[in-house]
Amino acid sequence: MQTFERAVIGGLKLDRADLDASSRHVLDLARADGGIVVTSNVSITRHLRTVGLPELEEQTSFWTVDGVPLTWLLRIAGKGRFPRVTGTDLMNGVIEHPRSEGLRIGIVGAAAVEAEAFYRARRHDHVHGADLPFAEAGSAELFDAASAFIERVRPDVLFVCLGFPKQEHLILELRRRHGDDGIVFVGAGAAAQMNTGQFPRAPRLLQRLGLEWVWRMGQDPSRLVKRYLLQDLPWLVGMIPVALAERFRSPKAAAAPAAASAAAPDQAPA
Repeated sequence: MQTFERAVIGGLKLDRADLDASSRHVLDLARADGGIVVTSNVSITRHLRTVGLPELEEQTSFWTVDGVPLTWLLRIAGKGRFPRVTGTDLMNGVIEHPRSEGLRIGIVGAAAVEAEAFYRARRHDHVHGADLPFAEAGSAELFDAASAFIERVRPDVLFVCLGFPKQEHLILELRRRHGDDGIVFVGAGAAAQMNTGQFPRAPRLLQRLGLEWVWRMGQDPSRLVKRYLLQDLPWLVGMIPVALAERFRSPKAAAAPAAASAAAPDQAPA
């Protein structure tokens, strides 16, 4: 099993892994004991830092960096370059990876049925999808429908496409019900909708410049203008001092043990 360098900024965990390493790790987890994967974007990290979801933070084993602004925060914090791995790319990376042969990949939520047809048309016959009923977060109807899919398909990896935190509450409940099945749960938001073309992705240039959020906001302004401009942007600006504090704290923290070791008297062997 691979291990990754983990950065922590203001209590937020982020793992350094590119798309190929992330895809392989998800497949490794599927062949082991399963787990939870969070593709961390600004909205998710804002929620975790301000509201919190302790059960998710305790059970998640892998945190990819989804969102260019988070890579900026990591650089400000002196953590260096972290590759960006979106839920959209991770879905493709896992399904198309040669090591996924023999595993069953499930997709539930928005555009899941379309995603099954999309991938099977490309000869990925190990993909299974199911839409879920439109219901509030925490709804027993939602839990039961997703649980029935698991019992029918027995997926090794399950992408849950409902948006944060609705999909994470569902993942935690499914983990309680099917924890012994070794499933890897991945919160994937609009990944199926993007990969099937329902929500076209931003041009590569906008992605590289960290402006994919502007493109997404134009696709769904009624929902995303408030989130991106009134919630995410102020939070992101407020995290800059936290990242700077981490940058200047880290060298001191690393130097303290070394200084203590140098000051300690030599001990003769007994």
